[in-house]
Formats: sequence, structure tokens, C-alpha cells
Amino acid sequence: MATVFWVHSIFGERVLPFLIILMAIFLTVTYKPGIESPRFARLFPVLVDLQVGLGIIYWSFLLWNTSGASQERLFSFPFILHPMLGILAAGVGHMSISDKGPLAKLGRWGPLVTLSLLLVLVLSTVLVGLQN
Repeated sequence: MATVFWVHSIFGERVLPFLIILMAIFLTVTYKPGIESPRFARLFPVLVDLQVGLGIIYWSFLLWNTSGASQERLFSFPFILHPMLGILAAGVGHMSISDKGPLAKLGRWGPLVTLSLLLVLVLSTVLVGLQN
């Protein structure tokens, strides 16, 4: 489980924020109305899903293998926000490249707005996770 935690922390703290910024710039600069997003852009939400999945696996592992104060910490505020914000971030990640999403009417700026929101969510989740 140490490997799962290591991958989750490195990917979430360092790689994912960088990828979000690159994807926001790329999708904003290369926007063409009515054209489908490139394949690697469509794979981006899968990376967010993998990150959330690793976090939930590790959180579940800790939930079943700890007791007492350690287990209570997993449900205490603010740490309980960590998995909740992660799940919300996965949803926003899928909205970021969707042509039919709620912000699709913004055109070129839709991906930039949703990916900016995703960046705020990811950084907030990292800060909450680092507090414990």
C-alpha cells in the first residue's frame, strides 16, 4: 500500500496540477468550434479518475486496517473533505473536455474555465490532505 500512497501523492501534488495547466493552455489555443477534442485530451479525465481511484483505494485500506483515533481521523473535518473534493474533481475533469457540458456555451473559454476550477479543486484537495 505504500506504493499506492506514493503514486497518489506524487501524481496528485506534482504531475496532475502541471497537466491541468498544460491541458488548459492547449485546449484554449487549439479550439475550433464543432471539432472533436484530440484523443489525448479525451484521455485526460481518465488520469483524474485514476488519481481519485487510487485515493479511494488507499482511504478504504486505511479505513479497514486502523482503529480508534487513527480511524476517527479519516472521518474528521477537514480530512473528510479530501475524498469528497477528489470525487468532485473527477466530475469537473470530465466536464472540461465535454462538448455538451454546462460550460460548452463559452466556446474557446469553456475548457479554460473548467480546468481552472479543476486546478483549484486539486490544489485544495492537496492542501487538505497535507494537513493530516
